[in-house]
Formats: sequence, C-alpha cells, structure tokens
Amino acid sequence: MNGEEKKTTPTTIFLIIGAALVIVLIIFALFTSTPSTKTSESTLTMKFNGNTTLKSNSYFNLNFTIINSYDIPLENLRVWVESGRLFTISSNLLNNATTLRNFPNLPPKANTTYFLGNVKVENIKSEMKNIPIVLKVLYNAKILKNFTINVVNNNSLSFYGGVENMGIKESNKINRLPLTVSFSFISKDFIFEEGKRNIAPFKIIIENVGKGACTDNINIKLQSNENLICFFNNNKLTGSFEILTRPSNRIEIPCNYTISYLKEKDFDTIPSNIQLSCNYLESKSFYFNIIPS
Repeated sequence: MNGEEKKTTPTTIFLIIGAALVIVLIIFALFTSTPSTKTSESTLTMKFNGNTTLKSNSYFNLNFTIINSYDIPLENLRVWVESGRLFTISSNLLNNATTLRNFPNLPPKANTTYFLGNVKVENIKSEMKNIPIVLKVLYNAKILKNFTINVVNNNSLSFYGGVENMGIKESNKINRLPLTVSFSFISKDFIFEEGKRNIAPFKIIIENVGKGACTDNINIKLQSNENLICFFNNNKLTGSFEILTRPSNRIEIPCNYTISYLKEKDFDTIPSNIQLSCNYLESKSFYFNIIPS
C-alpha cells in the first residue's frame, strides 16, 4: 500500500556499503600517485656549488661539478656558460667565446669542476627572480656494441639448444648511454630451411635516449661478413661499412643476413660489432635571484 513503509534487509545494507567502498577506492586510486617504474633518463649530472641569491652590483664565482653518469668515457669535453645581460665577465657577456674551458676526457663515474671567477652581477634597482645561467657540455661520444649472429640448419636445430639461441645475441650490454643500439628480429627467421627460408631479416635501431642531441652527423661503422646486406638512404651496404647520417631520435636500418650457405653447414656464429660516434651536446639551466644592493 502507498502508506506502508518499505523495510531494508541486511543484504541490501551490505550491498550499499560495498558499493560505497568500491567508489571510495576508485577515487583514492585516481588521486594517489604511485611510484613510476620508468627507467631514469640518461644524462650527465651537473651541480652548482654556491649561493643562488645574489646582490646586484657585486661579484660571485660560478662553480659547477660535472659527473659522467654514463658507462662510457667521454672525450674532448668543451664546457661553457651562457646568460643574458645581467651577468658579465670583464664587461663581456657569458657565452662560448668568453667562458669556454676544455677537458681531454672524463671516465665513467668520474667528475670534473668547471670554475669561473669574478662574474659581475649588473646593477639593478628591483628584485628579480629565476634568472637563468645555462651550463653547456659538448663532448665526443663513442658507443661500441659487440654482437653475434647465430644461424642454424633446421635439421641440426636440436643440437644447438633450440630457437631461443638463434638470431642477434649482444655480447656487451651497457645500461646508461646517450645513444643506444638495439635489434629487432624473430629468432626462427635465422633457421635455414631449404626451399622455404634463405634470408634472415632484422633491423638495427639507434635511439637518442639522452637529454641532449648530436650536433653533427652520426658516424656509424658496422663490421660483419659478406653475407650481411643492409639498406639505408637508397644505398645497399654489404658486410663491413661506414656511413654518416643526420641526427634523429630514432634511426632504423633494415638488414638481411643470407643463410642459404647453411645447406652445407649445421651452424654458424658470426662475430660482429657496430660503433656510433658524434659530438653530443647537453645543457642544464640554473636559476638565480638578484636583490638590490
């Protein structure tokens, strides 16, 4: 009847409470940050040693520590700072021409100091905040990746550990680099089957994973044997070769390895390597506050 009060059963109460808890958990998950599993970005470590609050019409020293966070040595380091007109040295602006310092090399995990004394803070009448000075580091990066190409006759596959042992096998894995080399392939393509499979296709992938960039062409040297054929910029490259290419965040080089010779052979492993080199520039901005004197 219309005037009769409806009764709420215990089951209904539990369902209402459960639904409310689910909603609360969803909201909590949406607004609660979770630790990121993404690997840290490759970069040099640059630190400023000093006070970032400065008085106008005064002098101070720039003292930076540069740490090679990579797993390779860096060669021919050129370090300088750049800024606007609020900072000068000997009445000159801070730039490559006035502040450049050279260092021959920096081994992995080692550090060096960049010091620039008697930097003038120009005379200003009001407080200014977050005025940048940019530290720039240009170095020669050389990355060497050793790898083998494992190929097998299908009739002998069981004697060599199976499919998982075939394809591109990296000999040295280096974790922190400004440029990386990897390979895209399917292991079964490296198994020769007469009348079915004569070549093993794969890709060489070069990526810029650092915070900087190459300032000139990337030099790529590859050493292998005459069964390797790669294709780049409409050129056919056989065996060992050397090319120059413009910098890019991702470069793909398609290749084929001829495996038809395995008709007369059970298994082969081909020592190979690829070397990258370029002048790589990284920079970091440091921010200063200026107060009237």
